[in-house]
Amino acid sequence: MFRQSAVVFAGSTALSIGGFVFHAIASRLLGVATYGTLYTLISLNTLASLPGAVLNPVVSRFAAEFRAVQNAGHLRGLVADLWRLCVFVGSVYVAFAVLLAAPAVWYLGLPAWGLPIVGLIAAATFALMVLRGFAQGMHDFGSYAYSSAVEGVTKVLALAVFAAVGMRLFAGTLGFLVGTLCGVAMVAWSTMQRTSRIAPVTPSYDWSRIALSSMGAAAMIVATNCMGSLDVVLVRHFFSARDAGLYSAASLGGRAVLYLVNFAPLVMLPSVTDRFARGARTRRPFWESFGLLLALALCAVLGLQIAGAQLLHALVGHAFDASLPLLLPYGLAMMLLAATNLIASYGVATHRLGFAGPLVVGTLATLGVIASVHPSLLAVTRELLIGNAVICLLVAGALVFQRKPRRAVMART
Repeated sequence: MFRQSAVVFAGSTALSIGGFVFHAIASRLLGVATYGTLYTLISLNTLASLPGAVLNPVVSRFAAEFRAVQNAGHLRGLVADLWRLCVFVGSVYVAFAVLLAAPAVWYLGLPAWGLPIVGLIAAATFALMVLRGFAQGMHDFGSYAYSSAVEGVTKVLALAVFAAVGMRLFAGTLGFLVGTLCGVAMVAWSTMQRTSRIAPVTPSYDWSRIALSSMGAAAMIVATNCMGSLDVVLVRHFFSARDAGLYSAASLGGRAVLYLVNFAPLVMLPSVTDRFARGARTRRPFWESFGLLLALALCAVLGLQIAGAQLLHALVGHAFDASLPLLLPYGLAMMLLAATNLIASYGVATHRLGFAGPLVVGTLATLGVIASVHPSLLAVTRELLIGNAVICLLVAGALVFQRKPRRAVMART
């Protein structure tokens, strides 16, 4: 468990470092207001990519179950189905992005080409999440880590190249797209290497189990992603362009806590799923992952308290100094969000989905408060922090009090 965590942690760290370098270059290149526009586009991509994020743990469960019963033919059939799904969903993303480009210009003040580019990035991100879910389920954490590292490095290189030829905001969006496509290429190549010589057998899916598990995964992913991205979009709408840029800088720095520990549920979910499918006890991998997450997150929050100004200067420069008071509460909110994500992932893996209702209600209530009461940027971050604390307690309580179900799989092998 710890060896797998170390591999994924290394890849996630490379991706995070690449992301921070990307934003450090982009913020200095664009200035406060235009950087706020870029960060809004990236946040819209995060929201648009929710279907892929929902499918990630579902695909991981499928792959883990087939792996547990050593059914190679069904694994190959699953890969073929995933490829067809990625092509279809990617086409839908691009079509909708073109149709919604004009409303995005009116509501958020984005450039006309902004949403179509987000559509392309979202299509690539969907494929990336789905294929990484397959790698997780196969316990192929090396490929997952390599894909993450390649994505982080190529984002920075592409941004530097496009900026060198005179592009500004467009350089940031194209750099993000190129990095995502390179991450897809890496994990896709690894997946095909592992399965291309196996004769495919189309799985007989248990759609009722899939629907139930997907609802739990959807609640977890939609809620956690909205709590980490939709606040940026709301601030973009309700505040000035400069304030939106300052909030984006605080979000970037505070999300360092989340990026540091986001590997924990990725490693825990397939491990717990494998044990659950075999009827074995599942608590040990959960507590190992939770302890590791808590230790790293607390260290990160302490780092924000001690050296938050230095981190902010390294990420975005001195032009964003007014965002410093927002950094610590935002980091604490992200620590709680990471804990919620891990607890909910354990619920999905063990088919205990009673957390979904409290999670969704708590998320909607928090975002509703932010949309209704936003006297200042600091008030928004405090509302986000309090909301995440309440949601974490509700999700943990729901999981504790729900009775453990019998072993259940989502496909008939």
